[in-house]
Amino acid sequence: MPRRVSAVTAIAGVLVAVGAVGLLRRGAEPPSDSNACPEEAPECAPAEARPTETTVGPLRTTLSADDACRNVGYLCDDLAVNQRIQLMRWKDFSGTIVVHVPRPEFEPVGVATRLQQAASRGLRAWNGQPFEIITDLGGNRAPHFSVSWTQGLGGAQIGVARTQWSPATGLVVNSIELATRSPFDPSRVVDPQSVRLTAAHEMGHALGLPHSASPNDVMYPTNTATSLSAQDYRTMESLYRLPDGTQIAPSAEGPLGKALRESGSPTARDSAPAEAHPGAQGDPSPRRREAK
Repeated sequence: MPRRVSAVTAIAGVLVAVGAVGLLRRGAEPPSDSNACPEEAPECAPAEARPTETTVGPLRTTLSADDACRNVGYLCDDLAVNQRIQLMRWKDFSGTIVVHVPRPEFEPVGVATRLQQAASRGLRAWNGQPFEIITDLGGNRAPHFSVSWTQGLGGAQIGVARTQWSPATGLVVNSIELATRSPFDPSRVVDPQSVRLTAAHEMGHALGLPHSASPNDVMYPTNTATSLSAQDYRTMESLYRLPDGTQIAPSAEGPLGKALRESGSPTARDSAPAEAHPGAQGDPSPRRREAK
């Protein structure tokens, strides 16, 4: 799934977000917007991308970064490169998320079972943060969404989260897709550790998280973490404390606002609300992880 996209900016209309995770060869020059992790590095896991399409809808609540961005982990990090961000998360939900995780039946039984279990562990890394998560391996329960498998997703991707958002529904997850084979050597199966970390990263995006700038976090664009960090937990908690659809912009008096004024960019006080997400009108705005 592609990663390294700007957080979510001002709009309210229907937006379709797609996240993809990619693997890059160690030593290869990764694209500037890619989230990839070489299978050879078990500590490195894949990432996601979010090409988006939007239509203009009613404007949402806008908060100043001075008010909304204190002790929130990396929730507001994208304000360093965007004039405003918009929070997109599950709306008015308080139950248990059920995810169907089948085996990749086109792989040998032993391999398929290991990958299925790895994906299940990755998704459930977020159990209780903020919702209970059940992974249904046998297809016995009605799921909120499913994991689907393929041998390859194209390019260097090994995972993608597909979501859509509107002011009425909040964030809705269509699917998480995972690849079973290396994009550089189709004879090689993706390591279960990479599958686990990819699933955890993508589940973070499926719940509404942006990327982190710290390699210690699972939501870092390059897979260098091995488990969720305190920052990951803090950011998720902060996301679900604020209303879905909230827009956040730098304060005119804050350090970000001053920097934007000096660069000639408008701030929360002197700018009109944005009308579309930066990924609108065909811009894929990918988010991916990069290999070191």
